[in-house]
Amino acid sequence: MMNLSKWAGVCVLTMFMVALTTGISFAQDVKVFEGTLMGVDPSAKVLVLKAGDTEMQFTYTEQTELVGPQKDGQPIAVRQGSRLKITYRESEKTNIATKIEVTEL
Repeated sequence: MMNLSKWAGVCVLTMFMVALTTGISFAQDVKVFEGTLMGVDPSAKVLVLKAGDTEMQFTYTEQTELVGPQKDGQPIAVRQGSRLKITYRESEKTNIATKIEVTEL
């Protein structure tokens, strides 16, 4: 009976360590880019932002969070020239936006 308790404890400890390690590495992979919206391709779900001489592309999905000022309960209007703050993660050669914040319309 004591042997089973030891194995259960080892399994719980191992699962905790894996969860902790995975959480820390994920937090380090999240990046932020702020810039001006240069263009959007809605069919490909791609945004292009520019800050100084740096231009970056981001893909977005239905799970991407969109945050910004609303007027009279209307949806957020994002257009070319808007200032955005993109929280993203890198996946192979693609930057995937997890959150899009409209900082200035």
